[in-house]
Parts: sequence; C-alpha cells; structure tokens
Amino acid sequence: MRAWRWIRGTAAVLLLGGTLTGCWDQHPVEFRAPVAVIAVDPTQTAGEYRFTFLFPNITITASSIESGGPSEQFFPITVRSKTLVEAVDEVQERQSRTLYLGQVRVMCLSSRLPAPVWRDILEQSADSGRFVMTFWLVTSPDAQKTAEINPPTEVVPDVALYRALNSRVQPILWPGRGWRTWVDMSTPGVSPAVMEIHPAGRVFALDQLGVLSQKGIALWSLDASDGWAYATGRVHRETEVVVTDHEQTSVGSIRGHTSTRVEKTPHGVLVQLHVHCSGVVTSGFLGEGDSTGMDRQVEQSVAENIQGKILAAWHEALATHTDPMGFHRLGHWSNSHIDENPADWSGWTLETQVTFTLRDEGVLR
Repeated sequence: MRAWRWIRGTAAVLLLGGTLTGCWDQHPVEFRAPVAVIAVDPTQTAGEYRFTFLFPNITITASSIESGGPSEQFFPITVRSKTLVEAVDEVQERQSRTLYLGQVRVMCLSSRLPAPVWRDILEQSADSGRFVMTFWLVTSPDAQKTAEINPPTEVVPDVALYRALNSRVQPILWPGRGWRTWVDMSTPGVSPAVMEIHPAGRVFALDQLGVLSQKGIALWSLDASDGWAYATGRVHRETEVVVTDHEQTSVGSIRGHTSTRVEKTPHGVLVQLHVHCSGVVTSGFLGEGDSTGMDRQVEQSVAENIQGKILAAWHEALATHTDPMGFHRLGHWSNSHIDENPADWSGWTLETQVTFTLRDEGVLR
C-alpha cells in the first residue's frame, strides 16, 4: 500500500512539474516568424486598410549587406483587410512559420486614418494577448514608406526608427508607447499624443507632435511641440539659441520640471503653470567682460524662448480642440465642476511663469 501511494505521489509531482515548465507549448525559433514593424495605411475602398508587416531577414549577414544594401534587412508582406485581427490571419496564411507578434518594435499608423480606426487597432492589439504593448506607436502620412526606412547600420537586421526613438540623446522624452496611448484613449480629460515621422529620403526627423483629436491626427508645429514638452516637464536635453548684444549663444542640456494648478474662478477656469529649467552654455560668449550680467541676459532670453513655445502649445491646443498636456484631467480631478472634455476650452485662461538658470557645467564659461 505504501509503495502504491509513493508511485502515485511521484507521478503527480512529475506531471505537475512538466505542466509548469510550459515545455509542451514551446516553438523552436526556426519555426517562428517574428514581426518587427506593422504599418497601416488607408486605401481607396471605404472600411478597408493596407497592413504591411515587416519581417527581419534572418539570412542577412554583415558581409552580405555590403553587396545587397540595407533594404534587404527586412522583407514585407502586405495585405488589405478591415481589421488588425483579419490582417494577422491573412499574413499567417502566407507564412510557413508561426507568426510571432511579441517582438513588434514599432507600429506606424497613417495620419490620414480616422480616429475610430486608431482606437480599434489599439484595442485589438491589447485584447488579442499576442502583442507586448511596449512597442512605439507613431504616425506618418505614408506609414509603409516610413516603416521601410533602413539606413545602413553595423548590427543587422535593425529597426532604425526603434533605435532612434529609444536613443538616450533625444532632447525630449517623446510619447508614443502603445500601452500609454491605449490608456490615454480611455482616460477622460487628456488627448493621446504620438510622434509624427515625416521621412525625407532615407532619413527622418523626430521633432513634431501628432495629437489624436475627435476627427483624427492633428499635427502640431515645431514650436508647439517643444512647448508641450516644457509644459509637461518632458525636456531631457533640449537646446535653445538666443541672441544677446548682437551675439548668438547656444544653451544646451536643458532640463526642468513643472508644477501645474487648475482651478475654477468666477470668470472660468485658470491654469497656473510654473516652469523651472536649467542648462549650460555650449557655444557663444566666452565669459569676457561682465560675465555675470551676460549670464542674466542669456537666462532671461532663454526663459522668454520657453515662454513663447508654451504659448504656442496653448494656442495650438485651442485651435485643434485637443489637450495633450492633460489640463482638463487635472482640473476635473481637483474640481468635479471642471469639464473633463479636452475639446472644450471655453472660458479657459493660462497664466505661466518661467524661470531659467545657467548651470556651471559649460566648457566655455
């Protein structure tokens, strides 16, 4: 009897251990087809969209790229479907290996897509359980063209856009992670924002904000995009160029923080924004003469630049009926009588105070 109990106990432990390891559901890497980038563009048919899936070319090597060029790092499969789920199924039919979506680095949605399509695609990617929502979500007029930009790199295959967005030298902590945008879409009082990528040949610039409005993507100007970053405390190593006494001075490594208060007043809603930034002189005056007086002039000029950009962001929000700063969300949380609709700016006013200080780190000071 004891022997039989021992056999049954041993068998149960072995069965449980094998189940917990998950080995029964493993797929060898050579049987998987990992997707690196997904691009979505509109078509001429209503309700139908063009989905482009980019797969890394596992046969590429550092020596072969010299003869074949960077375009061979990835190969695309393009389908026309109504939904992301249908597109995944259609692409799987064209692949002999199992489609793997857990390593999608970038999802690029065309700025010509309406807002409901953005929401549907993000909801489907979140609900499917097959995506890791840490991918970068960006927008571009031509999503497929942007996704296929692959400048020469040392490590191949490599998603150049993903590497650029993840770079620590970026001047601004840009928005656009899939999970964050997905959360903002369902959070009242804030307009989701992503990076707008406008390709020029084989290069691209990361300096413009795309804000999701009720109608679709609203592209903000460069100054307004910078102003959004200052207003939300997302400047990381920004640069401002000012002119004092007819001499141009460049101030870099600008970082800072903000404090924001939204309150109800007898005249409407008041946003009180206090911005505190600091930076270093990277080129310009060499500290000759009255260096202290020159410091104060530079500080004042940089503060005025920042103030102007914040005002540009404010006016852009009013014009596009969006609020990527989240002022409506903060106001509603602090006062239930403040409307949480980010498209409604009636009766809102902005009061800003910007201070800037030069740090003693500049090599020219």
